[in-house]
Amino acid sequence: MKILLICKRKYTNKDLIVDKFGRLFHFPLSWKSDGNVVEVLCLDYFGLKNESIEIEGIQFHSLSFPSMFFDFFVRLRKVVRGLQPDCIVCSGDSHIGFLGYKFAKKINALFVFDLYHNYADFGSNKIPGMKYMYYKALKNADLVVSDSHVLEKKVAPWSKASFVATQGVDANLFRSLDKVECRKKLRLEKETYYVGYTGGLDQRFDYNTLITAVSNLRQAGWNLKLLIAGPNLSGFDLTCDYISYLGNLHQEEIPCVINACDVMCIPYIKTALSSTCNPCKLAEYIYCSAPIVATEISDVKSYLPRSGHLVCSPGDVDKLCASIVEQIRAPIIEARDDERYLWGSIGKKYIREIASLDENEKKYKI
Repeated sequence: MKILLICKRKYTNKDLIVDKFGRLFHFPLSWKSDGNVVEVLCLDYFGLKNESIEIEGIQFHSLSFPSMFFDFFVRLRKVVRGLQPDCIVCSGDSHIGFLGYKFAKKINALFVFDLYHNYADFGSNKIPGMKYMYYKALKNADLVVSDSHVLEKKVAPWSKASFVATQGVDANLFRSLDKVECRKKLRLEKETYYVGYTGGLDQRFDYNTLITAVSNLRQAGWNLKLLIAGPNLSGFDLTCDYISYLGNLHQEEIPCVINACDVMCIPYIKTALSSTCNPCKLAEYIYCSAPIVATEISDVKSYLPRSGHLVCSPGDVDKLCASIVEQIRAPIIEARDDERYLWGSIGKKYIREIASLDENEKKYKI
């Protein structure tokens, strides 16, 4: 099968190509390993040049947003004609899904709409016509792929067929490392307990609850600090003496941060976006063998069969404090002895779903 993936290149603090980040980088690698021909077309809203980069035998075509008005469709059509895809997979926002639907219809190819969020909740969907494009793409997709069962249920009324491809992990990168060496590398204090967080500090991040919990524990006598890595998108105050803020790090540096901590925390406010998606960091923390404390959003508890009783309601400071203390005193580590969270394993199930949609060869029309 020939597959064209159309998506965005940059996501909050990560670059799909440079950081080799997330589902839209790793799934194509898995599809190719199954014998399929795969190309990826990335819409770059920030870069100033168009380029094609080959990574592990896959062509990643990056199209600059400033050039879209002049030759975007010419370049896109050139990629489509060159590949002649049997299936177009789209992900990233409503207009990308709509674009893929239109092209797939024109060439009589399968159309798959991949959702790692409910795109109707994106700020961009306040623009007139965006939600129309979202639901048009949902209704006409041969397969709608969601990153959580909560999201799958939400979009079910508009889906012909659905499949859940959860967020996964690159086990070659995210693994257990020596805590002492990690702390030495990051110049952290040896005798201090560190509660960690990695990722974007955006509107979902429950700054007030986490800061209050850490402050309360320090007042109760715990020698405890916060270790945070990621872009401060909401301008939170990270200057107090019990916060070690590392800034926005490259993906390859994140495992060191996780392994330096005693507890990794995922403190999210319950918003429209956080309620339907599973954070990539969940599987990353699990594969670094880190004790985890999270707030109850989306399918989080399904990732934590051993420590799910420590999951907190959003905004519950007392429960968050108690869960952090329990994880410090008697750490509960989630099992990582199966393949259910590996990108490659999830990707193989994903491609089987696509292949089962239509076993008949599609006639190419363009």
